[in-house]
Amino acid sequence: MDVLDLFFKKFAYKFPKGYPDMNNEQDINLLADLLEGLGINLNENSIMNSSAKAIEKIINSPEGKQYNFKLQSKKNRLGNLDKISKEDFLNLLNQVFPGVKVTVHAPNEGPNVKPLGSSKYNMYEFTTEDGDVRIILSGGANEGEKYEQNFIDKLKSSAGLPLDDIEDSNIKKLYQTLNINPENLTQEDIDFTGTADTKRSLNVDKPENIGPKIADVTIKTKGKEYYISLKNITGHVFYNGGNVPFIVFDENKNVVYDPSKFDRNEIIKNIFEIFNIDPEKVAKGLNEYIAGEGEIPNSYESTNISEPKVLQNLLASGFGYGYYYVKEIKNGSIDIKPLLTIDDAYKAIGNISSAQIKYPNSNTKALTVKLPLKSDLFGEVNCYIEFRNTSGYVLPLALKIKTSK
Repeated sequence: MDVLDLFFKKFAYKFPKGYPDMNNEQDINLLADLLEGLGINLNENSIMNSSAKAIEKIINSPEGKQYNFKLQSKKNRLGNLDKISKEDFLNLLNQVFPGVKVTVHAPNEGPNVKPLGSSKYNMYEFTTEDGDVRIILSGGANEGEKYEQNFIDKLKSSAGLPLDDIEDSNIKKLYQTLNINPENLTQEDIDFTGTADTKRSLNVDKPENIGPKIADVTIKTKGKEYYISLKNITGHVFYNGGNVPFIVFDENKNVVYDPSKFDRNEIIKNIFEIFNIDPEKVAKGLNEYIAGEGEIPNSYESTNISEPKVLQNLLASGFGYGYYYVKEIKNGSIDIKPLLTIDDAYKAIGNISSAQIKYPNSNTKALTVKLPLKSDLFGEVNCYIEFRNTSGYVLPLALKIKTSK
């Protein structure tokens, strides 16, 4: 007699049919209770299986193949060998599972606790047609994520303390800027990136309120929510997402421009048109990079901006509004910029008077547009619109927009 025979012989009397009817909700719940008493959690097993299916789908997807992921011994863990950022992984999830609503749990928070969670890495929770999914993106916490987690840990530890008792000057400065009394807070009022909708795109018409979508931390007090985006000293990217669909490999593994795909991504099409970027020249430069041969231009080349207002709208929508931009600066202190209104988004961009392009060549695989800005919020800075594969490959080219500070 095997272990299942012993189990059902012992508990058969509890079920009307003498065995659990898997089409009967009461029988299923009773079976789950009995197994839980033996240390077996059906719900956890189901989540592990659906998580494993989701991970398999990620790894085998065209979007996932551009990254260096590795299966782990635990079925809900995904090795992040490229150390891609939280934002990049959220973008990937939204590409592989369109319309998915993702909740990110910090280490040791919510369901992200051992044995199935982690004390070191973030957990990404969402639901697919296969069931509830909880993925640990392991082995890849970059410096930006470490900074976020350390900042949020200090923020939570300060909840309930008088302002004068808070030793960390950055935490104190944040409360003072937001005009929040930390004595009125509990740790539950401080949420780590609890957003349910992380997908956003650039807009050619106007910026949008994106605070709930991009916040790394949300503080709730007196019926109001404060959304905060955190950047460490090297964190300059304020928008990423979308691949160039019309720069591809042909059957001979040469990079080519496919004009039939030019209209597939409206935003990327707009950017190429605004700056008069030559797709054929992009393909040529990437082939030179692969071969390691060809002329290396000395610097950027000037280009015209065909639609300045559309460009201003695009960049301002990259920043968006509805949140506080908190950036680590020299000596470990922070700079806080309120991006609370649509006017603030435009102030972040300021005036755009010129543009320069650097095409891919034998020395670089990036297509970069440099824009000198006179920003009312950040001063004189350079904005870079970059198309580059960041995973060790040449294609696809992915869009990132960043500033020089």
